[in-house]
Amino acid sequence: MVGGLALGGAAGGKTINVWHTEPNPRSVAVIKEIIEAFEKANPGVRVEQEAIAWGDLDAKMQAALAAGAPPDIAHGQTYVERSLSAKGLLVPIDEVVKAIGEDDIYPVVRKLDHHSGHYWGLAHAIGTDLIIYRKDFYRAAGLDPDKAPATWAEWLDQLKKLTVDTNGDGKPDRYGLDLAGPGFFINEEVYMWTGSNGGRLFQPNGRPNFTSPQVLEMLAFWKELRACCLPPEWLSHAYLDTFANLATGKVASILGWGRGTDYFEKYAPEVVAKGDIGVFPTKPVGPSGQTFLTQLDCEPWMVFKDADGAKEEIEFLKFFMRPENYRRYIQSVPVHFFPITRSMQSDPQYLATPDFAKWKFWVDAQRNVIANYEPKPLLITHWDDLQLPYLQEIAGSGILIDMVTDVVKNNRAPADAARRAQDRAEALIAQLGYKRW
Repeated sequence: MVGGLALGGAAGGKTINVWHTEPNPRSVAVIKEIIEAFEKANPGVRVEQEAIAWGDLDAKMQAALAAGAPPDIAHGQTYVERSLSAKGLLVPIDEVVKAIGEDDIYPVVRKLDHHSGHYWGLAHAIGTDLIIYRKDFYRAAGLDPDKAPATWAEWLDQLKKLTVDTNGDGKPDRYGLDLAGPGFFINEEVYMWTGSNGGRLFQPNGRPNFTSPQVLEMLAFWKELRACCLPPEWLSHAYLDTFANLATGKVASILGWGRGTDYFEKYAPEVVAKGDIGVFPTKPVGPSGQTFLTQLDCEPWMVFKDADGAKEEIEFLKFFMRPENYRRYIQSVPVHFFPITRSMQSDPQYLATPDFAKWKFWVDAQRNVIANYEPKPLLITHWDDLQLPYLQEIAGSGILIDMVTDVVKNNRAPADAARRAQDRAEALIAQLGYKRW
């Protein structure tokens, strides 16, 4: 029983496999408690969770789909939902939205996965990617630690001043910026920087737009960064490596999310105590741009089709999203997770989250971006890109990754790298049967 409703498949026993992208031990523990409460209320239903690192989910999902063995419930990127629903692999979760209260959910969340008259997914939380930096290094370089760079040119000038030789051997040993090198993260920078340069990755008719001037300027900017301000080995840096390098003083800034607060408190407590971890509330704009684009963390819950209509899966999500359960989940990573509902955003117990006292500036910076700058999901430079059913395949193909590494590692001219990527992407889309231009 869930809230007095009998689950049709429970009598014969059923196991629900849940994949989520929250390996944080606190999140795993909270989800375990929610699962145990659900199972107690529903004898015969078992729920198994699997926490998967964010950057590993796409590859694991594609492998599971190829094997015909997807999970029952999963997080995924918004473009993954669009691809899976287009293939008829998902069931609508309108009942979950109705149980929460549709009007209580922020409009930006509702628009992400609502199409064809149904909700095919629902973001578990929202947050934004921002520039995280060391204020002490900015001051040492003669820079104002509270002044965000407005343009790429200004940012590049800052990063050059922050790239320094501290031990006198004639080589830089602290770099201005570190980036995560594994491909999933390169995809992120490609679309955010293209959007911040006034560009788009796909034309309105769906054709790739990789040879546009805005994309070429983005690649040229990446080449400049590599030449002056990135660690030579940055392509091998995992996401958490960038946080470690900022905490230990090997770099002056990184791009990242609010979940990094735990990392800084553990590995750089003295830096945190001095207030020297900073977060800029805006990002720089490219030479052809008018405003910046940053990533909206909005991975939706998705429910896959099964023989009985996925009734138990829907009921589990309704149970998970009950305020008393959802609040505990959100508070497990409070500076990263923002609730998707207005009511939770104003909930006194949520607002009393202890972490907010220390990291209010980071919370406020994200609120500023969400309220004023229209962050968008991965690979979406324009909202109508959400209609493209092949973004999952483009993201997983390595085409965008190779375009960047051709420039920064293989020293290929941006125009040549972009043309190669354009041709590969067009061929892939045609092969998938989605060519419409």
